[in-house]
Amino acid sequence: MLAWCANSAVGVALASEQPLTICRNLVVTGNAEYPPILWRDAENPGKLTGVAVELLELALMDSGISIDARDRGNWARAQQDARRGEIDMLAGAFITEERQTYMDYIQPQFTDVPSVVWVAKGKEFDYQHWQDLKGKRGGTLINNSFGQDFDQYAKQNLEIRNSATAERSFTMLLAGRFDYALYELYQGLTILESSGLKSNITHLSKPVSVEGLYFTLSKKSGCNTPALRDFLNQRVKQLTEFKTFDTLFEKHMAVWLRQQPKV
Repeated sequence: MLAWCANSAVGVALASEQPLTICRNLVVTGNAEYPPILWRDAENPGKLTGVAVELLELALMDSGISIDARDRGNWARAQQDARRGEIDMLAGAFITEERQTYMDYIQPQFTDVPSVVWVAKGKEFDYQHWQDLKGKRGGTLINNSFGQDFDQYAKQNLEIRNSATAERSFTMLLAGRFDYALYELYQGLTILESSGLKSNITHLSKPVSVEGLYFTLSKKSGCNTPALRDFLNQRVKQLTEFKTFDTLFEKHMAVWLRQQPKV
């Protein structure tokens, strides 16, 4: 997996620095229903794979640090594990004040993610501002965040119910239980592609937010040191400048689609 980068300009740039850390293995988890950024690897039960995993491997190339990307259950459980220090890293999280109390964020973000309003086809409505969602029934994933500002507005003004999976929210949307569902654009497109629902559900053009997606280190992780954070900050910055995420996105989209059962 890393040979591709080792012979590139990215590999040359990244190979020049070594982290000052005694940590040799990072236990990583995240939102396992976030293809192609992160998902449960059908070929390796109990493991996660995706763009975020390979990007983190590239960031740690030649560092002597390996990663163990584990499926720890749903997104809410993954965040609880980070809070408790039961895992070292989350491979993809938006910034919120609450999450910053128990995680350190690697800067910069490794990509920007638009979150959009999904609706059943034929039931589109005009959406330009957050207040346009008032009086409507919404759904999303448990413990999902769409940025600090939107989360606060939604808590005070909107009716949004939680579902254990994105598929469940889309099913309830089609059943008329929700008027809309909120999900990241990438997540929604891939799930609709695999579930056979893409002809029944669409998204409104204006996003509710565009948030940076970050690697994070649990404040309770024994691997979380200033030296490792500085090292990863530099590596992720370099990978971002080389637009590595864009290159890996199409690759992992193809892998994820190949792993899905035929519908």
